[in-house]
Amino acid sequence: MKKFVHLATGLFLALGTAAIVAYAMAHLAQHSLGFPRSLLREQALICAAILLGLVTIEFLVSREK
Repeated sequence: MKKFVHLATGLFLALGTAAIVAYAMAHLAQHSLGFPRSLLREQALICAAILLGLVTIEFLVSREK
């Protein structure tokens, strides 16, 4: 149980930090660099799908040990 709480806490902090960084980068790209919002949305969905896959793989591998 303690390992699950540690994993969940680490995952929560990592996702929170990633969300803050993603918001800051999107704001910078849209307002300072002039990228259109639709381009940023598409790239964000692709990155989110990749990260979801990596987190799922990490979770499944850590449960087998």
